[in-house]
Amino acid sequence: MFNYLRVGCSQPMLLEIAIRILITLTKVLLLACLLFVLAGLLLPHKYHLKQQKTFLTVEAQQLSSLFDLQAWSQLMRLNRVKGTKDILISIPSTGVGAHATVQHQFGKAEITITKKDAHGIDFSLLINNEHTAAGQLTLTPRNDSITVHWHVTGVIHSTIFGGYMALYMEYYIHQLMISAFNNLQTELKLRAST
Repeated sequence: MFNYLRVGCSQPMLLEIAIRILITLTKVLLLACLLFVLAGLLLPHKYHLKQQKTFLTVEAQQLSSLFDLQAWSQLMRLNRVKGTKDILISIPSTGVGAHATVQHQFGKAEITITKKDAHGIDFSLLINNEHTAAGQLTLTPRNDSITVHWHVTGVIHSTIFGGYMALYMEYYIHQLMISAFNNLQTELKLRAST
């Protein structure tokens, strides 16, 4: 037979272990926060997007809605984006100086057309009166089609979270571009079928 010896921990010893665990967890949490901030500082604060799509049409007039900020609101379905509170669009909504403001729960975006010619527009984007971007939308005619090129380059001026915000802006604007192109493609197909 075996004899058992009861080994117990005293209350002060348990308290000391709990304090050590708490101190270790606090250090790990502080280290994680420090790494998060460092990564945010080291991530690039600039973003650059290029998107293009070819439409099977030779009539540039069918793609003219891309030069109209009122149509952008519909093509990108801005009113359906979760968190959108208000959309204000200048009259006229085309041409140099045309302006749109989108109020979202996370802030405000202002878009202004800064240049227009027969093949495209240049525009500026201002987010929360702080973060800037510039974009260009151009049409390139081919034999039986027109290719639309959409470029946006921006900078987030926030120090700590700027890198993360730039990643988010790149993703978000890319999704809006895809949405606009897909909705325009659907619109053109519907026009062709009637």
